[in-house]
Amino acid sequence: MKVQKEEERSLNSYVSAIAKGSQFSFYETEGACMRGYHRLHSIVIQLFLFFFIGTTLPVLIMGFLSYHKSASIVEEQVSKVASLTITQVSDKLNMFFKKLDDSSMMVLNSKVVHGILEDQDISKYDLTLKVKEGKDLLTSIMINSPEILDVYVFDVQRNNSVLSADSLMSIPDQWDSPWYRAILEANGQAVWFGLSDTSYLKQTGMGFPVFGLGRAIRSWDTGEIVGVMFIEIMGDVLIDELNHVQFGNTGYMYVANDENRYFYHPDPSMYGKPSKIKLPSGLTEYNLNNNKTLMIPSRLNNGWHVVGMVPLKELTADSASIRSFTVWIVFGSILAAIGIGYFMTRRIGNPLVHLSRLMRRSEAGDLSVRSKNVGPSEIGQLGRSFNKMIEQIDLLIRRIAAEESEKKKAEIRALRYQINPHFLYNTLNSIRWMAKLNRTNDVDRSVTALVQLLEGSLERNGVFIRLGDELELLRKYMIIQNYRYDHQIELRIECPEPMEDLYVPRMLLQPIVENAIFHGIAPLDDPGVITIRITSHQQDVMVRIEDNGIGIKPERIAGLLSYEQDHSKQGMTHIGLRHVHQTVQLYYGSRYGVWVESPEGGGTRVTITFARQRGDDYVQSAARG
Repeated sequence: MKVQKEEERSLNSYVSAIAKGSQFSFYETEGACMRGYHRLHSIVIQLFLFFFIGTTLPVLIMGFLSYHKSASIVEEQVSKVASLTITQVSDKLNMFFKKLDDSSMMVLNSKVVHGILEDQDISKYDLTLKVKEGKDLLTSIMINSPEILDVYVFDVQRNNSVLSADSLMSIPDQWDSPWYRAILEANGQAVWFGLSDTSYLKQTGMGFPVFGLGRAIRSWDTGEIVGVMFIEIMGDVLIDELNHVQFGNTGYMYVANDENRYFYHPDPSMYGKPSKIKLPSGLTEYNLNNNKTLMIPSRLNNGWHVVGMVPLKELTADSASIRSFTVWIVFGSILAAIGIGYFMTRRIGNPLVHLSRLMRRSEAGDLSVRSKNVGPSEIGQLGRSFNKMIEQIDLLIRRIAAEESEKKKAEIRALRYQINPHFLYNTLNSIRWMAKLNRTNDVDRSVTALVQLLEGSLERNGVFIRLGDELELLRKYMIIQNYRYDHQIELRIECPEPMEDLYVPRMLLQPIVENAIFHGIAPLDDPGVITIRITSHQQDVMVRIEDNGIGIKPERIAGLLSYEQDHSKQGMTHIGLRHVHQTVQLYYGSRYGVWVESPEGGGTRVTITFARQRGDDYVQSAARG
């Protein structure tokens, strides 16, 4: 018994451990939200998320930081290169304009030119010599600066006409032209005129763009303006140089004068037109045609402005390629993380999930499950331990089940051994009274009926007997009782014929009838009637045994079937009733048994309910023999 109790405690401990370990299987029925919650607690999902996040998160962080840093460096370097380009262009333009300005200063500081403009008393011959000398000067300037198309000097007094290196080309009247008045208003400062397809001096189309430089010539003695110099310059060389400056595919550069009019623009139709873009004072971001553009300005020595228009989208084109490369790295890392996560879940997670499912099946009662993963790893060792544990539990449960079956058989035998002496005691007592009264024939018939009754209850064919045979034994029992009570007890049986083939435990009804006779009808002076009605409802059978005896007091009914009730003063009075109740519950379960009722007007009704199915199907191993 000590070993059995230890085994039972071991089984209970295992069942409790399994119940604690499988709490989530119960909550999975609580709804979709709870199922999703438990999926997140699955070791497969956790392993996959661990490897996925652990692989991709560092790559994402490092990729973002690398891209951000690289993009900043690229944008900064490109911006510096663009600014340097604008600076170099400005330097070239300054050198170009400085060379032209120096050429104009040579004319401005020439004694020959001043002599021609200021000497009013010179002879015609001497004037001719000075004009020739002046033309030689202008010719030498043009030779040193091939970009100069022509140089003209105008006498503001209109005395000596025009001095020019080109003596073959006639010059229209220029004294009232806009550029002439602009030069006079500048008071000796250099005046630059923008690109134009028409010559400023000859007023004819040139077939190529030209621009001009003008200065007023002042007298060295009086400081008054005595002449106007105008240099017309070919713009092809300058335009070709500026056209090579480009930022990306759509970026460009333009040159604007101090009035913010285009001196140069990639679109020749914009020459001389006012710019709609305000001149910036420094690096400025400008929205040009819905495209963010970086404006890089530079101021020339002559007061003009060189502005680079760099689209930010093209400025960051290299950083965009870095971004694309980073995205591909991240994408590859994600694929690698998925592959690693899938491999790890198959190697680690799936065996554990499979083992968890086997544990749930074993918890539900299926002890035939076995783990196939019994390799050398820790998971394989866990599988082997699980298999060994299930085998031991299965063996333990079989052993306990066998012991419980034997225990039930012993209890049922003990009940029958108590019922049979009880029956014999009352029957022999009745025969004893008939013998005292010298009723020899009745004693003979009673003993014959008793022998037949005992022979039918010997259980030669097992514990169960046909209901029809049980009722026949009950009729023989009533023969004995009627001899005792002078045939004053009537037994009425109402049983449908098909139900006589049902099997019931032996001696199930006799103890109830016996109690009805001795405790209900015997104290009466009138004849007694015992009625047995057998009915069925679905899979249950109901047997009602009613008598017209004195009945039972209500306060005694509750204790008739109880073990705690003290029956020491009653001897064997209620043993049969209580043992019938126990027998029915042992064979058919706790929902069946015996119920006792006693109306106020007298009489007792005992109801026995049991299943149509044989009781030995409920007991794991029916008690036999």
